[in-house]
Formats: sequence, structure tokens, C-alpha cells
Amino acid sequence: MQESKEDLDILLIDDHHMIMEGYKNVISKAKIFSALNFNIEMADNCEYAWEKIKTGNYSVVFLDINFPVLEDSKIHSGEDLGVRIKTEFPEIKIIILTVLEDHFRIFNILSNIQPDGFLIKGETTSKELIHCLEKVLYSPPYYGSKISNLLRSGVAQKSSIDEIDRVMLYQLSLGTKTKDIPKYVNLSLRAVEDRKKKLKDVFGVRGEGNKALLEKARESGYI
Repeated sequence: MQESKEDLDILLIDDHHMIMEGYKNVISKAKIFSALNFNIEMADNCEYAWEKIKTGNYSVVFLDINFPVLEDSKIHSGEDLGVRIKTEFPEIKIIILTVLEDHFRIFNILSNIQPDGFLIKGETTSKELIHCLEKVLYSPPYYGSKISNLLRSGVAQKSSIDEIDRVMLYQLSLGTKTKDIPKYVNLSLRAVEDRKKKLKDVFGVRGEGNKALLEKARESGYI
């Protein structure tokens, strides 16, 4: 009598379908997981992914960070989605796969999401992807070499940037005036101005205008 396999539901979240198909093929064909029956689904934007997560039964989520922001979207990045998953579904294991290599950005992702796995796309091979999934399933966490080297370097983040900060940066990038930001976040104008000052300190920006702040935020992959 053939022994039944254990089911494992995985959600791949990336705005590039070819990349998701590649992940799916690598995972499905890995002999090391022959005892598992993978149910692998895909989502190409954060809003759709969140709806699937709320109604699904996923054990592992592979999550990209940068996504085009949909009109009227309440989730502005993979980082925002990751924070929601960790808060409302802490049992789901999150593996970050991103092209971002900015040290400050990486530290914020580690601090805000505390992912079970973290890989940089440019250095990740099929073999490492499988190794990462194995470690995350049975003995998390697993971080790729660049992430591990960064942690060992002792470089410290200046301050954590949260979801409200990211919404503010996004709105400023659209041309929203500072006095109108309270329409999009639950803060007074004074609190918004204090946060913008903190953001300028974090990014090492001087002056009153938004241009330099937004340039630094783009360089770090926040908008």
C-alpha cells in the first residue's frame, strides 16, 4: 500500500510570472521533498496575495519586496504585506526573495518582518533555493551569504521605517503636499511633520524640500 504524502501549501508572490514559474518548477522537482505533496499557488500583486492568504491555508510564502502600487491599494510593498502576515498569521513561514541590496533597507526588512528565510535574487541558485526551503521548514531561519555577511559586519540601522513612513513617502512621491498627508495616515499635521523630519535624519538629508528625501528613498528601494 502506497504511503500518502503530506500536503504543503505554498504561495509565491512576485510581479514577474516567469520568476514564479521558475520557483515552482525547482521546488516541485526537488527529490529531497519527495515525501511532500506541494500545492503551489501564485499571486502577482500584494492585494490579491493578501486575499488568498486570508482564505487559504498556506505554510510558506515566498515574498518579493518591490511591486507596482495599484490604484487605491492599501498595501504599498511586499514589506507591508510581510508585516501583515507576521501580525495576523504568525504560523506562516516567510521567505524573502528580493533584488534589493541596500544595507539600510535590508535591516528594516529584517527588523519589521523577521523573515524565516532571506535571499538576494542575484546570488540565489536552484540548489540554494531548495536548501533555504528545507531549513525554513525544519530548522529556521536561513539567510543567504550577503544577508549573513551583513549581519556579521555589525552594521546597525539608524532607525526603523514602518508602514506609516512608507505611506508618507509614497504619497510625497505622487506629489501630495505635506499638509494633505493626514488624509492618508491617522496622524495630525504636527505628527506628520515630525515623522518627515525623522525620515530626513534617517536618510541624512538636509533642507526643507522633499526632492532630496525622495531621491534617497528611491535609492533605498522604498518607492
